[in-house]
Amino acid sequence: MSRSRLLPRLGLRPRFLLATLALVFVVLGGFVYAVSEFLDVLEDDMIHGELARDMDRIAALYERDPALLQVTEPGLQVFVVPRGDTASLPPSLAHLPDGRSHEVEVPDAEYEYGATRRDIGDKSLYLLLDLTPVERLEKELIGVAWVVGLGALFLAVTLALWLSQLVMRPVRGLAERVSRVVPGQQRPQLRIATGDRQLDVIVEAFDSVLDRFDAFVAREQAFTEDASHELRTPLATAISSIDLMAADESLSTKSRTRLMRARSATARMHELIESLLLFAREETDERCITPVSPVVREAIAMQQELFAGAAQPCPEIGFDARGEAEVSAPASMLLSVVNNLLRNAIEHGGTARIDIVLDRGCLTIRDHGKGIAPAALSRLFDRRFRGAHSRGQGLGLYLVKRISERFGWTVDVSSTLGTGTRFDLRFH
Repeated sequence: MSRSRLLPRLGLRPRFLLATLALVFVVLGGFVYAVSEFLDVLEDDMIHGELARDMDRIAALYERDPALLQVTEPGLQVFVVPRGDTASLPPSLAHLPDGRSHEVEVPDAEYEYGATRRDIGDKSLYLLLDLTPVERLEKELIGVAWVVGLGALFLAVTLALWLSQLVMRPVRGLAERVSRVVPGQQRPQLRIATGDRQLDVIVEAFDSVLDRFDAFVAREQAFTEDASHELRTPLATAISSIDLMAADESLSTKSRTRLMRARSATARMHELIESLLLFAREETDERCITPVSPVVREAIAMQQELFAGAAQPCPEIGFDARGEAEVSAPASMLLSVVNNLLRNAIEHGGTARIDIVLDRGCLTIRDHGKGIAPAALSRLFDRRFRGAHSRGQGLGLYLVKRISERFGWTVDVSSTLGTGTRFDLRFH
C-alpha cells in the first residue's frame, strides 16, 4: 500500500489551518522554552548567587562580632555549631558540604529552602534562605505563561480560520460559477469570480476545457437535429407503407406474417431512435403530464398487433388498473419503457399469461415463464447484456433503466426459476 493511501487526504483549508497551527506551536514552544530558561536563571541566581552573597555578609559579621548574628533578615536563618557537630542542626543540613549551596526540605515548610555552609576556624556556619517568594513567583510566571499560551493559541486559531476563509473565498467563487455552467448555454465569466493571479492558471485551464466541451456539444446537437429528421421521416414512411400493404386482402398468410415482422422491426427501430435521441438532447419537456393507463393499453395493443397472423399467438395479457397514476414525462418515453418490459415478459413467459397491475404509483408486470437465473438477474440492466435465450440486442432493459433514471423512476426485478419474473416500475 502506498504512503499516499495511508495518509488522509486533506483539503486546501485544512492544510492552511494545519500549517498555521504548526507555526503557532513552534512559536509557543519557543516561548515556553524562553520562560523555562528564565526561571532556571532566576532560581539559580536566588539559590546560588543570593546565598553566596548572604553567606559573605554573615561571615563578615561573625568575624567582626558573633553577637551581630542575632539580627538577621526575615526568611534567613543562621546556625553556628562546632565543626563536625551536627546534632543540633535540622536533619537536612547534617551532610551539607562546605562551600556548596543546595535546595533542602524543612519540616512543616510549604516550599523548599536554599542552604549553604562555610567553615570559619573551628566553627561551621549554616545559612537557610526561605525560597517561598521565588517559588511563588515561578508558579505565577508559569500560570501567566499558560494564560498567554492558550490566549495566543485561541487567537491563532481564530486568525487562521479568518485567513483560510479569506484565502478560500476566490476558490469558492470559482466553484460556484463553474457549477452554473450548462453545456450548450452561454457560460458565466470565470475570471471575474476569482480576482486572484494564482488562480488564473486554473481559470484558463477551465476555459480551455469548456471551449472544447462547447464545441463538442454543438457538434452533437447538430448531429442530433440531422439524425432526428433523417431517421424519423424514412421510418414513418416505412411504417405507413407496411400498414397499407397489410391492408391488402390478397396477401397470403405467409406474406402477411413476414410483413408484420418487418413492421415489428421497424416499430422497434423507431422506438429505439426516440429513446436514443432523448439522451442526446437532454432537453425534453418534463412539464407534460401523461396518464399511465392509456399508455399501458397502447403498449398491450401494439404487442397484440405484432402477433396478429403470426405462427405463435400473443399470450393473454391481463391489465388491472386499480388506480390511475400520472408521470411528468412524454408519453413516448413511458411507452418505450412499458413496451420493453412487456416484450421481455412475452419473451421469457412464452404462451403463459402476463399480469399487469397499476396501483398507487407502481406498475407491476409479471410473467409466469421459466424465470431468470440469479447470475443473469444481477446484470439484467447492463448495456448489451443478453441472456442465454434472448433474441434481442441487449438494449431494451438498458433503455428502461436509463429512461427511468432520467425521470426519477425506479425499476425493481425479482425472479424465481420455474415460476416467473416480476418487474415493479415505481413512478415516485
